Amino acid sequence: MGSNSSALKESEINHGTHKVYRFEYSWLVANFKTLATSQLPGSNIASDYLYLNAQSKSNTVFLMLYPHGFNERVKDYISLWLKKTSDGEILFQFTCALLNAKGEEIVKKSIKQRMSIECHIGWITFCRTDFILDDESKILKDGNLVLNCTLDIFEDRLITNAQAEEDVQHMNMSLVELSENFNQLLSGKFHDITLIVDGVKLPAHKSILSARSPVFKAMMNSALEAESMPVEISDISKEIVKLMLQYIYSGEVGYITVQTAMELYYAADKYELISLKEKCSKILVGNLEASCAVDILLLGHKHFDEELKFSTIKFIVKNASEVQKREEWVNLMKNYPHLANIVFKNMCKKGF
Repeated sequence: MGSNSSALKESEINHGTHKVYRFEYSWLVANFKTLATSQLPGSNIASDYLYLNAQSKSNTVFLMLYPHGFNERVKDYISLWLKKTSDGEILFQFTCALLNAKGEEIVKKSIKQRMSIECHIGWITFCRTDFILDDESKILKDGNLVLNCTLDIFEDRLITNAQAEEDVQHMNMSLVELSENFNQLLSGKFHDITLIVDGVKLPAHKSILSARSPVFKAMMNSALEAESMPVEISDISKEIVKLMLQYIYSGEVGYITVQTAMELYYAADKYELISLKEKCSKILVGNLEASCAVDILLLGHKHFDEELKFSTIKFIVKNASEVQKREEWVNLMKNYPHLANIVFKNMCKKGF
């Protein structure tokens, strides 16, 4: 059992109609980088036992982390489970946040379920392992991983109301399964159109592309569709097109870098994938730094995205001394003086 963890913090939350017994716990997984590069799928690390006292009952649980997935099928992800080893049934909510080296929440997930002895809840694909190990992501600190966990126990009388919520959870699981099934179509089975990118052929399906993208729909309705000609894409890299297809088929892109998000944003805008464009925009805003702020500002400007522009300008104004030292800022003033002027005007409003 792992021992590099903080003490359990206990509190009670009164919601008026019911109480929630909250337990907060920070798990430091020491030497995660070493473990992730040496362990095989199915190998796990366990936390200390946690003793959760609520309603005059003691509940014993512990965490299990699989650096390379619960099994071979999900070896590219970390799997994370909370297991109950004590008797009795409880209504439990498990929330876990992955922190970066600065202590900021990067990935956060929550699940609510009834639990009895030997029951476990969690996620098979909590986060991609390569995202955590990537130096650019700045997740690990000295090779260690930190997970902040919130464990909520609800009053016994609420257990009878949990069935309806589990029905919703079952529906969500069905949607996940549907997403995975559609993603399998990317293997090329039954494809009826080919995208050519960087000389590589990527199989796809006209009906799915048309349903998801107005631009692809217009292309399929043209003479191109009748002749079943391949679609050549010359302004987007193969890796980005693959990610775009993954989103078209499954609604997911996984965890991506800022540079990838910028390129994927361009692709989403070109093919009018509005939800993907919004997702990329949120990733960019959430990862703004002095090193990339000007590039993101230009991206928003060129794609007429006022929300992205405004969010980036706010960041630049707040971090002006750092941003304006960079060569990107000098080039912005030279090549886009009107855009730099907008930033200066916002600085004046803030009293700079």
